[in-house]
Amino acid sequence: MPAANDLSDAEPYGTIGAYYDLEHDPFDDDVQMILDFALSVGDPILEIGCGSGRLLAPLAAAGHRVTGLDRSPAMLDRARERLVREGLSARVRLVAGDAAEAATVGSGTFGLVVIGLNGLMHLDTPDSQRRALAAARMALDPRGLLLIDVVNPTPETLRGFEVGLVHEGSWSLPGGDAVDKFASRTLHHDAQQIETHLWYDRTGPDGAMRRLKTDFTLRWVTRAELELMLELTGFADWQVYGGYELDPFDGHSERLIVAAEASPSPVRPGGPID
Repeated sequence: MPAANDLSDAEPYGTIGAYYDLEHDPFDDDVQMILDFALSVGDPILEIGCGSGRLLAPLAAAGHRVTGLDRSPAMLDRARERLVREGLSARVRLVAGDAAEAATVGSGTFGLVVIGLNGLMHLDTPDSQRRALAAARMALDPRGLLLIDVVNPTPETLRGFEVGLVHEGSWSLPGGDAVDKFASRTLHHDAQQIETHLWYDRTGPDGAMRRLKTDFTLRWVTRAELELMLELTGFADWQVYGGYELDPFDGHSERLIVAAEASPSPVRPGGPID
């Protein structure tokens, strides 16, 4: 599972931003889905936990007005560099802050709020996740939509995290250096948490190696829990999908993707829909 953008109190990506992008920049499975929602719902768009701008750039390139919110100054600096490099700075506003501050960025103004690629999981308590959803609801226009993308915590998926220390990737850098990523994860089922430790080893052509380490905790959510959180934080109707092609959700789906409306549907008011 790709690690998500940091939304936590700590800044686990402060020292490894460049290595994070090596792994995540090529990942674009979710981009077309998000562009389609943006085209349907309309802008302006807020991404909570925008990281280094992987989603901000294609949204801005499509002509949308975008705001990126992230806790990590280091990741915002990388996002800023990306937007300058791609000539998109004029369409994007970057804001430092945590997820619970989303409403202060523009209360009631956004057509679409995105918490992408496991971002909600970086809030590692039920209370912090609820506060993020409540802030997203306040940030939305009454006709707006919240889009959430997290892993579906099937038993098979969770067992896949409990495999000890694993080598998760290798990359070659200009100049001949190589980067290797190692990970170790421990599950705490009582709190629905994944204690995560990552190591990045950078080895030069001369064999000299430098290691960077970072740690964070993820918290998974089930469909039923996420739907209850949405109801408690004021959302009205929502659709649940199991993949980036908006496949129907079932117990074996890899993703848990929810599109939640800020206001009741005129056709089916008063509750969630599937």
